[in-house]
Amino acid sequence: MGGKEGATGSVGTACQKIDSLEALSKYFTMPEKQVAKELGICLTSLKKMCRSFGVTRWPFRKLKSIQRTMAKVQDDAASSGMQAQLQAAGLAMQPELQGKLGATGAVD
Repeated sequence: MGGKEGATGSVGTACQKIDSLEALSKYFTMPEKQVAKELGICLTSLKKMCRSFGVTRWPFRKLKSIQRTMAKVQDDAASSGMQAQLQAAGLAMQPELQGKLGATGAVD
């Protein structure tokens, strides 16, 4: 049963990298399969780790959807001259989100 010991060791290494929700949240801008591959663990292990931090669903798609909506609202506002009103209302996209959105609107 040497195979199971090796698998457990890799999960342990990934858990050492991700020791808090804050550390895990750095990966929320990536699909969960890509995160699991980067951490060197299987998707099931990543999901178990997420559940231990209280994350029941991987937020990548929801965040991407919100960013697309914000970009569309800003684009519509810019074309209609409402950009200043959006900024005054606090609805303008924060610069850190703009940096993550490429020219295509996808998350880097």
